[in-house]
Amino acid sequence: MTTYPITRETIIETLRKELEPLAYVRAAWLGGSDATGRTDQWSDVDLMLVVEDDAVDQTAEAMATALSGLSHIAHRYRRPEPTPHGHFQEFMTGWFLEPERHGLQLILFDKDGLVKPTPLDRKAHEERLAKGLASLRTVFPLFQNFVKKAVYRGDLADAWGTYRSCTIRPLVELARIRYCPDRFDYGFRYFDRDLPDTIRRDIEALLLPRSVDEIGAFRDLAEEMFNRLLEDLAGGGD
Repeated sequence: MTTYPITRETIIETLRKELEPLAYVRAAWLGGSDATGRTDQWSDVDLMLVVEDDAVDQTAEAMATALSGLSHIAHRYRRPEPTPHGHFQEFMTGWFLEPERHGLQLILFDKDGLVKPTPLDRKAHEERLAKGLASLRTVFPLFQNFVKKAVYRGDLADAWGTYRSCTIRPLVELARIRYCPDRFDYGFRYFDRDLPDTIRRDIEALLLPRSVDEIGAFRDLAEEMFNRLLEDLAGGGD
């Protein structure tokens, strides 16, 4: 058993050595923070593989065996299939190759030259973005009443829950549409790098209300920011 600390580099190299000799594993690359150049000591390892269709389970067990040599695996989770992205996925903690959304993959090995950046389908993406924006324009003002009535009732739990889902989440999505449309649907992921510092700080200041009354005040500020962003988008932005 490997002694602690186990570094990311150790995990990656252990998996590469285990998987590359296997004939049914054709390619491996790193996505996530490795692809976007933002790894740190807390980053997980987003390993993507191309394997033969009938070797998915074998590959998952080979990975588990390799990682068990480093440490006991406390949790495993295999997403029910079909997955939203259409590919097998297991967490021990797709083809995500559009550089505009996922960065440039760090290839560990590629036996058949399969791992190539795929240009973002701009037309389909713009259609999704337009639908999202249209929904935000309609739903945001409509759903603010849920937050307001919870505040008026003094119901902290309901006020916080509706404020988060009906006010903050759509505000973040609209800010992303304005400033980072390629990743408009990423929520708070990469929040620190995708938005201008001033906008990010303004939104972060609204994330942790300490009382029902503060939720009400923060909601008012969020609504003002939301409307400014809509006006900015309508004017074409910068």
